Amino acid sequence: MEQSQDFQRQLTQFRYLQEQRDIYQNQFELMNASLLNFQNSKKTIQNIMDGVKEDDEILIPIGGIVSIKASIKDTNNALLFVGQDVAIEKSLGESIEFIDKLIEKYSESMKYIIERLQSIEFALQGMGESLQGALNQKQ
Repeated sequence: MEQSQDFQRQLTQFRYLQEQRDIYQNQFELMNASLLNFQNSKKTIQNIMDGVKEDDEILIPIGGIVSIKASIKDTNNALLFVGQDVAIEKSLGESIEFIDKLIEKYSESMKYIIERLQSIEFALQGMGESLQGALNQKQ
């Protein structure tokens, strides 16, 4: 009886760790998508700094596969959305510095998530072997 309760407790812990792993994996994927977005934004700003002039025509993505043509009016500043309905205007150079800090912050967070995932995977592997051994003993 006690052996059965111990098995059930281990199985519950195993499932909990699986859920934690899934949460961390989802969080990693979201952060990775944001990181790619930051890198694309930085590259776009660098391209503007490298030769876009006022009144040059550019394409502005407005969602999905749709873009519109527009003329650029300010090649020196960008609006950075830093919160819900909050934007700040910064020079392009300051914008790149801001984005670089975000990239660094996200990269550090992602490194922590990877470490947690590795730790969880290691624990799951050990528990899985233990549970498998307990199942084999029952049979």
